[in-house]
Amino acid sequence: MGGNWIDAVGGNGASPMGGNWADSAGASGPQVFAMRTDHPLAEIPVPANLAATFRASDWDPDLLALTILPQFMKAKVGTKTWETATTLPAPAAITQPMIDDMLILAITERPDALGEIVQQNQNFQVCWLQLLNVGRTSHPHTYLLMKLIARCGELAMMMLKRRNPARPRPSQVCPMLYPPVPVPGHASYPAGHALIGSLTSACLAELVPAHAQALEVLAARVGFNRVLAGLHFRQDVDVGLDVGRQLKPFVQQCRLYKDTLAAAQAEWA
Repeated sequence: MGGNWIDAVGGNGASPMGGNWADSAGASGPQVFAMRTDHPLAEIPVPANLAATFRASDWDPDLLALTILPQFMKAKVGTKTWETATTLPAPAAITQPMIDDMLILAITERPDALGEIVQQNQNFQVCWLQLLNVGRTSHPHTYLLMKLIARCGELAMMMLKRRNPARPRPSQVCPMLYPPVPVPGHASYPAGHALIGSLTSACLAELVPAHAQALEVLAARVGFNRVLAGLHFRQDVDVGLDVGRQLKPFVQQCRLYKDTLAAAQAEWA
């Protein structure tokens, strides 16, 4: 969840021989080479480039995105930070009708949605990449922008969950819900997928206005799939979607976000 998602579109399941090779530098960590011990590759004479620098494009987007967090925590709209401005109503009391509703959904709708539930459990932001038909290689600044948004969203999500740290997951109330994916190790309220998805859609709508409605629908669908999975109550998702939209103005105040947005806009010009 959050910023540490992986764009699997860059993967390549076909034969790596010939022209169909893949650059593993796109993955996290250094490249590793096998070599003979009696004739190491280092013996090949290549002039050293003493003026070399670490290129901006070499930065791992996951790690670079972490650097927006101090800016996000200090960002203000008027006199308020996101923590003081975010409206988070108290979670509604859990009732038997709420549980009955989720049991019905698990029987009637979960089987058809199961593929989406499993795929969106991790790396759910790739749904946004697919909707926009982009990836790290084709639109690197848009890709980084999504990472920045996700990092801010996951920090806010966890801090807001700490306001209601005892809010149970639906399956803790009713084990018969049998979630088809692992239950996350944090409280249920508000829903993280909904919050990050809504924040992502709200920010990307500024970048690609023509996709605004589709982006909003996607965030709601990903959020509701977590209800079908038995991981969240409906209110968790509704509040998560709303909070994501509330956070957008504060993300927009961050210098790293502004600079990346400008570069991303050039990709869509």
